[in-house]
Amino acid sequence: MNTIIKFDEPILNGSISTAKSKCGKLNCACKARRPKLHGTYYRWTGIIRGRRTTKTISVDVARECKKRIARYLKLKKKIDLLLEQALKDAPWVPVSKKGRSMKF
Repeated sequence: MNTIIKFDEPILNGSISTAKSKCGKLNCACKARRPKLHGTYYRWTGIIRGRRTTKTISVDVARECKKRIARYLKLKKKIDLLLEQALKDAPWVPVSKKGRSMKF
């Protein structure tokens, strides 16, 4: 099986999340009975060198990251399909007397 997957655009693993938070100032509005939290802050969480990492990013960077993550997921889906097919043709798959792969 010869399949080539071509991807010309940047990809990125991980996910984007948002958060609001309180600060450390005692008399800040975020400490009120009905707090007005700071933010919205955007965060990318993913794997860098085998470690889960979170980075605070701008809204513009978050938009770009979402596009790259979508491309990554599309590529991953294609790879998963290739692997599924490769496993069906794996050398340890039993072959019937008629020369066909047997299903498990």
